[in-house]
Amino acid sequence: MIYLKTSVGIELRGEDLLISSLQSNFSGGVFTHFKRIAGYKQRDRESLRQEVLSFFRSAGLSKDNVVLGIPRADIVLRYLDLPSEIEGNLKQVIQYQVQSFEPTEEDKYYYDYSLIGGSGSPKKLSILLAMVKKGTLDEYLRLLRGFEIRPVIVSGSSMGLANIFLHNRKDLQDKIFILADLKASSVEVLALKHGTIAYSREVPKGDEQSWKDLLLREIDEATSKIRLSSESSLEQIVLAGESSDSAYQEIKSVIPDCKLMKGFIPGEVPGENKEHLQEAASTLGLAYSGVTGNLSIKLNLLPDDLRMHQTRWAYVPAAILGLAIVALLLGLGFHRTIQNRILLRNLDQQILALKGPVERAQSFRSQADAMGKRIQSVEELLRSKDMNLEILREITSILPPDTYLNTYSNRDGIIQIGGYSGAPYELIPKLEKSPLLKDVVQRGSILRDTQTGKDHFIFEMKLEK
Repeated sequence: MIYLKTSVGIELRGEDLLISSLQSNFSGGVFTHFKRIAGYKQRDRESLRQEVLSFFRSAGLSKDNVVLGIPRADIVLRYLDLPSEIEGNLKQVIQYQVQSFEPTEEDKYYYDYSLIGGSGSPKKLSILLAMVKKGTLDEYLRLLRGFEIRPVIVSGSSMGLANIFLHNRKDLQDKIFILADLKASSVEVLALKHGTIAYSREVPKGDEQSWKDLLLREIDEATSKIRLSSESSLEQIVLAGESSDSAYQEIKSVIPDCKLMKGFIPGEVPGENKEHLQEAASTLGLAYSGVTGNLSIKLNLLPDDLRMHQTRWAYVPAAILGLAIVALLLGLGFHRTIQNRILLRNLDQQILALKGPVERAQSFRSQADAMGKRIQSVEELLRSKDMNLEILREITSILPPDTYLNTYSNRDGIIQIGGYSGAPYELIPKLEKSPLLKDVVQRGSILRDTQTGKDHFIFEMKLEK
């Protein structure tokens, strides 16, 4: 198969080095190759170099478009709110901000920033600032130069994960998405709001700690930090990483609506690579950054003097290939021109004969469309009554003082609530007595929260109609 563009994502993931390639053609992207090199930090540099070079050669991959993903622990994220009046001098103001974070002359940072949409105030600029210590990134770049690789983009691995999840999403207004990257012995939780990262934290997993307890704690921490407004909703929780497949059923028992990241990755995946989708999600997101310019989170920590700036000559091979394809299509078109003209003459005669019946049919269709619009308007009026406020008022009046909610959703009359209570089992009969609710059932297990001493519950019920 002929590919028009190739991008390779390289992720430094704990003690391992992951490589994924994404190659694009006319039909879209294809996840073509994957490799995981375990314990790369302890490996002999020459043997490691030969293994990486051999992988690129055997896979036929170019090293001209490589995106490097570095660990979350090496990246400092800051959220800045600046007055809109400084927009003309924004670059200089950001530089001053970065200098204020540098405690000594030796602790210099490479950095990049992006504007965050949906801040809600026209009088301020919301900025996502990402920084990495110069010495740390220089060491990573030396490692890649040993592989004869000069990356075109350096970003956080989790930013690649966020970008591939947000690919072509239009429904981002007032919606919160949680991405959980389950690694071998840690988890990184990302909260996405207004199409960018609103919260990010990586924590280790204890030896005796379950994935579900760790994830519930971190999700609670994330939602408390970003302060969900009354208009916002936690839309989805998505799991990625090498430990996500094995932990999925355990987590699903307490978060029934959680999904796996492989269901959101665009493009074609050959059979031999399907088993790697979850662990390769971040590296695929990095590679995706190299084949598209339409990224939700555009951050490149590579210093400007090391970035590759393409000249016009870089587009010559693609232009020649495009011209050759156009020439072939034109040749095929002229070959059939005479036959097409005869066919068009016959079609014109048949169209003229059908003109009267078609006009009558179009008149009937216009009447049907007008009637359909009136029906739709009536249906929208009937659906416009929002019961959520009345439902929440009813639930609040039923719940005892020692009970509080932290989640609520209403999807087509199926209501789900979650929270903490001293006696959750006593809540079901109370909710059943409500004139607005019916069919109250427990979802998942009742878990004791050691910090509050209360039990965490999730109930599902239906709206009386």
